[in-house]
Amino acid sequence: MDSNLLWNKRFKAFYRDIIRYFSIIAMSVLYSFILFGSAFIYYYVKTLEGLPPDFPTELVAALFTAWIFLQTHVRTFLKKADTIFLPPAEAKFSSYFKKSFIYSAWIDGLKFFIVLLFIRPLVREEVFMNGIFLILLAGLLVLNLRLTWIEQWLTTRFQLLTHRSIRFLSFSIILYFLFIDVWTIAGILLLAHYVLWFHIFNSHPKRINWDFLMYQEERALTKIYTFIHLYTDVPHLKHSFKPRKLISWVLKKGVAHKQSSAYGYLFALLFSRSNEFYRLYVRLTLIGCAIVYFLPMYGWLVIFPVLFFTGYQLLPLQHMLNDHSRIYPIATVTMKNSFKKLLLSLSIIQLLLLNVASLGHLYRPIMLVMIPIEVLFIYWFVYVFLAKRISS
Repeated sequence: MDSNLLWNKRFKAFYRDIIRYFSIIAMSVLYSFILFGSAFIYYYVKTLEGLPPDFPTELVAALFTAWIFLQTHVRTFLKKADTIFLPPAEAKFSSYFKKSFIYSAWIDGLKFFIVLLFIRPLVREEVFMNGIFLILLAGLLVLNLRLTWIEQWLTTRFQLLTHRSIRFLSFSIILYFLFIDVWTIAGILLLAHYVLWFHIFNSHPKRINWDFLMYQEERALTKIYTFIHLYTDVPHLKHSFKPRKLISWVLKKGVAHKQSSAYGYLFALLFSRSNEFYRLYVRLTLIGCAIVYFLPMYGWLVIFPVLFFTGYQLLPLQHMLNDHSRIYPIATVTMKNSFKKLLLSLSIIQLLLLNVASLGHLYRPIMLVMIPIEVLFIYWFVYVFLAKRISS
């Protein structure tokens, strides 16, 4: 078996699939980026203008960039059957994983170019113009990929958590010294990390953890296909679920036992058990509440984007109903109305939480004006904007 040919075949198959999807959703993605990007830039600039002069922008940039480093994956294009058939030929796959490493480095390079554009207002411009900065950042990128690869040999959750915590802390420190233009200390710390980590994990050859790499590959694919799923149906997208018994109990007690409520109950139960959509909703709500609480002067500007982004990203939930549930003797209009009612309920709950977060500050008369406007926005968003995008 030629591992190089296998890697090239997997690589081409993946991008053939991705190009096919993006040929369908290209214009929708472009419009979304224009819309969301414009809103994001507006709020980002507003936030920067409101920062005090002594705000530690370099520290924030370092922490954010270090967190982005932790999101790195080494793409291997492995498939489930590989965990059974490829381990006996592991010795012949060194070139296969070298190609994966090089490909992941290129992808990370593009990703961090975008990150640098994002954090540029937080760091002095002359920092980015120095060639030493780019060399040290490239070294940090390679080290990060190596440390990501090392995770396959960590056998417990505690080891993995400790490894990532040390990585986040050490990368934050190195990046901070990079951003404040202290190249010497950043370079010494980076060199020390190379010596330390390569000495610890290169002292004895280790076997490939195929199951771990397969799990990481599935996670990476899920993220990509989840994004595509916002615009079109992705049949082979894998979803994970968790039985949240308390929420299920509340739904059983709270939803009326009648035919017209059948789809409402199914959609609500599906939302509560889907890790993808439930966590998305909780995450965006907490982020919105944090911004509203800590930046009250811009809080009312944040509420509308949070409601919009959350509702729009919940749209793919409509495609997750089991095919067997669609044969119920209930009109399609009832199913669509049930889904709209779910989106309306979730938006109202989110709006309530966002406004509760703003109550931690002094009472402002503007709230009496904004709350009715926010409710009208939710009604228009669900029954006009999203209604056109709910399939029959």
